[in-house]
This record gives sequence, C-alpha cells and structure tokens, in this order.
Amino acid sequence: MLDAPDGDGYRSRMRPAHARSEIAVVDLSVCDRCGLCLPLCPPEAIHLQLADLVVDRAACTGCRKCIAPCPVGALTMVAA
Repeated sequence: MLDAPDGDGYRSRMRPAHARSEIAVVDLSVCDRCGLCLPLCPPEAIHLQLADLVVDRAACTGCRKCIAPCPVGALTMVAA
C-alpha cells in the first residue's frame, strides 16, 4: 500500500537521499585480501583489481557495512 499524498498512508514518507559525506577506503598496507567485505557491499563498490581490493569512489554510498567485519581494520571512512 502506498502513502497518501499527505503521508498518512500505511508506510511513512520516503526521505530524499542525502548526499554522501563519507566513502570507504582500503589501506592496502594492512589489508590481508580476505574478501570478507566484497559480499557485504550493497552497491558492489568494493572489487578485486589484480591482487588488491579497490573501492570505486563513485559507487560507494557510505553505508559502512564493510567497516566492522574487516578482521584487520583495513577499511575506514574518509570525507567524500
């Protein structure tokens, strides 16, 4: 069921997407290339390029789903 125009429907109003303020980066000197972050990235912004994990800055949404599971702390957030 969709919302009524005044927002009093079954679902709450959808919020507009906010501009991303941060994106993920990989510290390759720390990364052990385990790949745990790959399936956790919703827009698939993290990918393997040659032997290194790379974050596609244009695709990263800043969701932080890759940060906590990293066993070596190689992923961090930086200003977009």
